[in-house]
Amino acid sequence: MSVAITDDELKQRTEALIEEVDPHANDQYTFRGAQYDAGLAFVHFPEGKGGLGLSRSKQSIVDQVLRDAKVPYHDLMVNPIGIGMGAPVVLNHGTEEMHEKHLKKIFTGEDIWCQLFSEPTHGSDVAGIPSRAIRDGDEWLVNGQKVWTTLAHLSNYGMLLTRTNPDTPKHKGLSYFILDMHSPGVEVRPLYQ
Repeated sequence: MSVAITDDELKQRTEALIEEVDPHANDQYTFRGAQYDAGLAFVHFPEGKGGLGLSRSKQSIVDQVLRDAKVPYHDLMVNPIGIGMGAPVVLNHGTEEMHEKHLKKIFTGEDIWCQLFSEPTHGSDVAGIPSRAIRDGDEWLVNGQKVWTTLAHLSNYGMLLTRTNPDTPKHKGLSYFILDMHSPGVEVRPLYQ
């Protein structure tokens, strides 16, 4: 349950955060961790998960206060794919355990995320990807390649899209996995022209 917060109160909370946890005297993880704990990371997320249960539009108030205070690393460029895509998917489709494991670390940048969608033979035709995931007991075995993966060389996790049912039309039978980029068999190489 969220409490109504005025724009001025939101601004004051953000200013108080800056005063309490000086972003110029602390590292990115400390400040952004405190921002998450204060509900000022994703204000539209629920309380306790980096937010305050407010309208998404209210994030601009927090962001403006951070910009005005010249807070370094105040925007999503710390982890653009994780913040922009990974966190919302984890929040909406993940378990409580996944929320605890991933949301804060995505926001702080402790865990950088990448997306693993495009493939050498299919480029932007995501629906036609040939990579496969086959169930093996409690695990999935994945076989395939991905390309043009921004931040893969820095990422701890990847949002992996792969085919789990080859007997359906190409726009169906796809599944989204959270892949630990340090798993056995995962190899990250630069793409040269």
